[in-house]
Amino acid sequence: MKVTLNQLKRLLASYRLKVIQAHAAENGYVVDTNRGKRLVSIWDNAQLLRWSNMWREELTRQDGRRAQRFLVNQNKKKYVHYRGHYFALSVFPQGRQIDLQREDECKLAGELFAHFHSALDRIDQKVTTECHAKLNEDYFTNGSTLIKNVMEIIEQKSEPTLIDELIYANLPLLYQRFRRARQLWEGTQEHTSYFPLSFCWFNLEQIKWDQRGWMIHGGINRPLSAMHQDSAFLIREIYEKSDWNLQSVIAFLDGYMRKRNLTEHELIYILTQFAIPWDVWVHFDEYLKNDGLCEIKGEKLLEDLQKQNHWDELTTFFGRFIDQQKSASA
Repeated sequence: MKVTLNQLKRLLASYRLKVIQAHAAENGYVVDTNRGKRLVSIWDNAQLLRWSNMWREELTRQDGRRAQRFLVNQNKKKYVHYRGHYFALSVFPQGRQIDLQREDECKLAGELFAHFHSALDRIDQKVTTECHAKLNEDYFTNGSTLIKNVMEIIEQKSEPTLIDELIYANLPLLYQRFRRARQLWEGTQEHTSYFPLSFCWFNLEQIKWDQRGWMIHGGINRPLSAMHQDSAFLIREIYEKSDWNLQSVIAFLDGYMRKRNLTEHELIYILTQFAIPWDVWVHFDEYLKNDGLCEIKGEKLLEDLQKQNHWDELTTFFGRFIDQQKSASA
């Protein structure tokens, strides 16, 4: 939703702030005021806003950790309702991100992320029914069908291209990974329905350091899913952005496990997501829809096939990590 500077001034009048200037940002506006820089986030869903406020307050109250909290206005509310939308105000987050080459910082990030999940464990999950599950039975059924269809299309071609041959050569390994992921999913899918809701994804940039320490911010209007879809996303990001350094992942997991234990079903759910070749999968889907790939996308496919070796290493490592946790608790 777009608003003018004058509208923003009226909306923020209840916060007793003087708006100097503002510029558009994702899901809202960054505003310069007489009390410093603020973020105005615009929400369409009241339940999602309430859920977001609950975990932020719980994280701060129970764990003594810092979160980007919503500020209270003179009407004793944390939002202003305007034209069907909810405007919430918070301090604009500033600071640096995690240095992934420092194991101590990766460990601290793991601890903070665990505290975030612990806060989600404690809040009322009935506050919202929003859930966008990435994995379900249809996903795996459709995936198996897609692999068979791509194989049939290439086999029927009298003069397959180099991209056709590249895809065909990788179909068996893709199918093996996909089948393994499905087996893991079948063993844990019933349990994921009892997991608390969390973000569908969680980015490294949501954890920042300033003079007061580490804090979590962001996640504005982000869809929700069963917990640990966010964990898998974040761990993959740590692994890739650390230049495929498993020590960064190990440090993160060590920090997390120090503050919140992961159950066997939680671990397997994370492993399931690692086992799926997400990046390569996008190309196969597009290949089927467009009956081929252009040269640029063919080069991207080759790049992602090479990266898949790293994702396989992460999957193998995490499988061993689960075995270690089982042995330690036996």
